[in-house]
Amino acid sequence: MGRTVPTMTQIVAQEEANFAPLRRALRREDRVILDRLFAAARHHTAPAAYLSHPVPFEVVLLAMLIETAKLVEALRVRLQDQ
Repeated sequence: MGRTVPTMTQIVAQEEANFAPLRRALRREDRVILDRLFAAARHHTAPAAYLSHPVPFEVVLLAMLIETAKLVEALRVRLQDQ
């Protein structure tokens, strides 16, 4: 029998579960941010599934960074337009 490879959705869920103790230790406002970061990672599970990366958490972090960079860019454009 071959080994079953977890889906990217399962990987993100598992990583989020791994960070549950940290989440519980954070202040409420920081928990909200951490939740948003994992939501951003879930947003990119389909594209991330194409990449068979040996360290899946790196892909999760990159997805979080992409969404954060998009937000920063949107704010930069908004400030520039004022």
